[in-house]
Amino acid sequence: MNLYFRTFSVLKPLWKQIVTASLSAALHAVLSGALVWMVGPLLMTLFQADNIPGLSDLGGLEQVQVIAEPSAGSDTTGFFQSVSNTITEVRDAMKGWVYSVVAAESRGESLYKFCWVILVVVLAKNLFLYLQGFFMAFVQQSVIRRFREMLFEKYQKLSLDYFHSRRTGQIISRVTNDVQVLNESVDIGFNRLVTDSIMVIVFAAFLVILSWKLTLLAMVVLPMVFWFIWYVGRKLRKYSERSQQRMSDVNAVLEESVNNIRIVKAFSMEKFEIRKFFEATTNYFRALLRMTRIRHLASPINDTLATIAGVIILLYAGSRIISGGWDLDAGDFMTYVVAMFAMIKPVKSLSQIHIKLQEGMAAAERVFKVIDAKEKIKDRPDARAIENFTDRITYENVTFSYNGTDTILKEITFEVRRGEVVAFVGPSGGGKSTLLDLLPRFYDPQKGRITVDGHDIRTVKLESLRSLLGIVTQETYLFNDTVFNNIAYGLNGISLDRVAEAAAMANADEFIDRLENKYETLVGNRGVKLSGGQRQRLAIARALLKNPQILIFDEATSALDTEAEILVQEAIDRLMKNRTTLVIAHRLSTIKHADRILVIDEGRIVESGTHDELIGLDGVYQRLYTMQFRDEG
Repeated sequence: MNLYFRTFSVLKPLWKQIVTASLSAALHAVLSGALVWMVGPLLMTLFQADNIPGLSDLGGLEQVQVIAEPSAGSDTTGFFQSVSNTITEVRDAMKGWVYSVVAAESRGESLYKFCWVILVVVLAKNLFLYLQGFFMAFVQQSVIRRFREMLFEKYQKLSLDYFHSRRTGQIISRVTNDVQVLNESVDIGFNRLVTDSIMVIVFAAFLVILSWKLTLLAMVVLPMVFWFIWYVGRKLRKYSERSQQRMSDVNAVLEESVNNIRIVKAFSMEKFEIRKFFEATTNYFRALLRMTRIRHLASPINDTLATIAGVIILLYAGSRIISGGWDLDAGDFMTYVVAMFAMIKPVKSLSQIHIKLQEGMAAAERVFKVIDAKEKIKDRPDARAIENFTDRITYENVTFSYNGTDTILKEITFEVRRGEVVAFVGPSGGGKSTLLDLLPRFYDPQKGRITVDGHDIRTVKLESLRSLLGIVTQETYLFNDTVFNNIAYGLNGISLDRVAEAAAMANADEFIDRLENKYETLVGNRGVKLSGGQRQRLAIARALLKNPQILIFDEATSALDTEAEILVQEAIDRLMKNRTTLVIAHRLSTIKHADRILVIDEGRIVESGTHDELIGLDGVYQRLYTMQFRDEG
């Protein structure tokens, strides 16, 4: 029940639209019932001569009404007789009201009035149907928009390890496929719930008013129908969850194949990817087929059960009327039959609502798993903002593990003073990138702490901490947007002159001027239309424009050719000027002039000093430098 409450709690701000749609749905249902109620009086007007108030010229025609005396065995006293009399009075009052509306001097005039009443009722009924549909569509789309906003907002708050442990396609599937399934549940749930519920109530009331004895007979089959609806709903919820998981697998394979299309083609793995995608779609097809089989089995079985009930009632009541042993006239009996069969459709629809809601709840469970995911990196309630970096960054006995078992960093201790350039080198996999990922709090260490100007960064507001930092990595992340917007990312109202100035300092202005639309050129998905060096220079321009006080370079030139590296390194040197800089270097020649070099190996700092000091130690740094110099030579 809590899942239902949470799912539909987003409706609270939309109560005005819901009330309007519900009232419209209620009026639509009542008017639909009124059309059915007029069947009996209309038939009696057309074919019966007597006992029609307001009609004076119908004498002489034969009666088709059959009114029977109560049978000898009927209950003539007590509670049941009182209930029966009350129901009969209500029925006669409702029929009398209809007759009073269409009463005229002749049968033809009454028929004319009937036609006008029917036309007005139908027009009003459809007007309310439109209002219900419009306002519920507004509610439905608002709910879907809200869920997608909630998911996206949550994704922005989750730490990097959440995304590293999940496939991108699965993450996207929550926002697209799962919310779409939830959309369908809200659609059928709220578009039909009010209308069909009221129509069932109205038609059921008609059945009771016309003949409560027949209605009791009809209710014999209802427990079987409701049990079947519950059973199917439970099955569908399980199959729906499975099919949604398979759909997320399809999204994941598709996303990975598209993003890595260059690698796929380079290794001639097109057929392998096709087989993998076909396997994912086949699994989805099978899961969907199981769910579809159950879903489509529900409707014919419900229909059959309802029809069996109708046939039993028709045989029983019809035979009693023919034999003269029932207290219904022909018009009332026809109204009863029409109301009974008219009730089948909304009952079937309500059964589908339950089934759709079960499918939607399976999707809702997956959505709320994301929304309820623990935010490992977030501001503390008492977090403070820091405006400037004035003294030093300190790592104190920092220990970190991604999974809690394999320790990546072990009791790391060092400090970086304001204005210093500190480089980190060492064998691949030693923990250099992880070490610098802790400073912007992409992750938090399990032991130890990191301070900026004496403030533990866990007590500092994330936004203010990260506003001090500029990060340039080996893999440059660009958006499928213009050159201008990629450089000015996150900054509103920046002039073209300032962007161009940053581009010039990053050695990017030359290639930008050669682009067809210059700063308005689209760079493609992840900057695919640009070379590696061009993408890197745009990233440096972006960092320059932000004007950070602390810079982090994570092997920013390691993937570039010599010419591109020279241009990028010149841009990096400009960016580093008068700033505190932490550099992870693959090519040791680029950090010879660093104030200090820390050698990281197997999660520990094994050497520390300037380039010349480390060369003289004849240790890890000297060995790495010698190997690289030999390779480059």
